[in-house]
Amino acid sequence: MRPNGPRRRVLEALKKARALNLIEPHGRLEHHALAEAVLHQIRATWIALLRQVGHAHGLKPSAVNHISDLTEQLSHRNLISLEAQKLQALVNNPSSWWSQYQSHIDTVECLSESSKKDAFDLIPLGNQITVEQIESDRYKVWVNCLAELVDECQMHFDES
Repeated sequence: MRPNGPRRRVLEALKKARALNLIEPHGRLEHHALAEAVLHQIRATWIALLRQVGHAHGLKPSAVNHISDLTEQLSHRNLISLEAQKLQALVNNPSSWWSQYQSHIDTVECLSESSKKDAFDLIPLGNQITVEQIESDRYKVWVNCLAELVDECQMHFDES
């Protein structure tokens, strides 16, 4: 049985993503903050999962921050990981939920720089109900896909 530290971090990060996804925003600023929080938590869960995969194969978790870190270190040790291959396939597939997440996160987190002292106006002022609903639904789908991925990986770890 694997140590519980990396597993606990993955499951806690996923639990936070699920909890954030249940919060209903009550304004445009709150919506924007919540969108960033959900997206951040999806990324935090992804990184925790990468680290758990690495740890399961004897890698130092803190040395794994990206899929390339994981695959390079596994390759250097001549190790094969079905979990790492599945994660890499998600990254390489342009139509995967992970690729959609990666392209979307830039639109939320990387707003154009403002020369104004107060950049409050960078948050859209118009009626964003439709956009908010689409993003909310999309984030729920991404969190659910991530949860399925985590569950599948945990099952593999339990079997080994």
